[in-house]
Amino acid sequence: MADEIPDIETVRREIDRVDNALLDLIAQRLELSGQVRKAKGGMRVWRPSREDSHVRQLASKAEATQASLVSTIWAELMSASLAAQGPMRLHVALEGDVLSNWSLVRDRFGAALDVRTYPTTSAALAACYSEDEGVAVLPSPAPPPGGMVNWWTALGPGGAMEGLHILAGLPRTGRRDWPRAVAVADVVLTPSGADQTLLCIAGEEAVPDGAVLRAQTGRFRLYSLDGFHEIEPTATRRVIGCLPRPIGQ
Repeated sequence: MADEIPDIETVRREIDRVDNALLDLIAQRLELSGQVRKAKGGMRVWRPSREDSHVRQLASKAEATQASLVSTIWAELMSASLAAQGPMRLHVALEGDVLSNWSLVRDRFGAALDVRTYPTTSAALAACYSEDEGVAVLPSPAPPPGGMVNWWTALGPGGAMEGLHILAGLPRTGRRDWPRAVAVADVVLTPSGADQTLLCIAGEEAVPDGAVLRAQTGRFRLYSLDGFHEIEPTATRRVIGCLPRPIGQ
C-alpha cells in the first residue's frame, strides 16, 4: 500500500506548533542567560572552550542535522546570551581579503555583539588589548615561509601582548586543517576536548615531537601540537593559544 499523502494544512499546523515551542524555549534560554553573569562571579563573559565543546556535543547528537546549521543556530543564541551578560566587543581586522567576507564572523559570533572594524591587524589587536572583554578577529598566522601575517609574534616570548591568547578558529565547522581566521582575547586557556595547542618559539630551541610548523617570521616559529598541553614558558618559548578542532574534522 502506497504511503498516504499528508494533508498540507495539517503539516503547516504542526510546523506552527513546533515554531511556537521553539520560541518559548529560546525565551527561557535568554532568561537563564541573564542570570549567568551573576553566577560567574567576575569571570570572563566569553568562554570559548566551553562554547565549542557544547556545540560539538550538540552536533554529534543531531545526526540528521548538518553540523554547520547547528553551529550557526547556536552562534546566534550564544551571541544574544553574551550580549545580555556584559560588555563583550569584537574588534575585526579587515586587512587582506579573508575577513572581508563578513559571513565568516557572523557564522562564528552571531549578530548581537557590538562590532568594530579596523583596516589593520595591529589596530584590531591593540583595541582588543585595551578592553577587559575585547575579542580580536584576525587573519590566521600564515603558513611557512610566513609573510605579512606576523601579528602573532606579539603574543610570543618577550612580546608586547603576552596576556592574549588565540582561542578559536573561523569557521568553526568543516574539514580544514588550519582556520581562515582566529579569535584572540585575554582568556585563560582551558581544553575543549578536541584541541591543538599553539606553541611559539623564538630562536633555535628544540621542538616537541609531533609539532607541525604553522607559521614563521624572523626568529619566531609557530607550531601546533595535537591535544591540550600545558608547557612551562621560558625566555624563548610560550604557549600562545589553544584551537578547538573544527567540528566535522
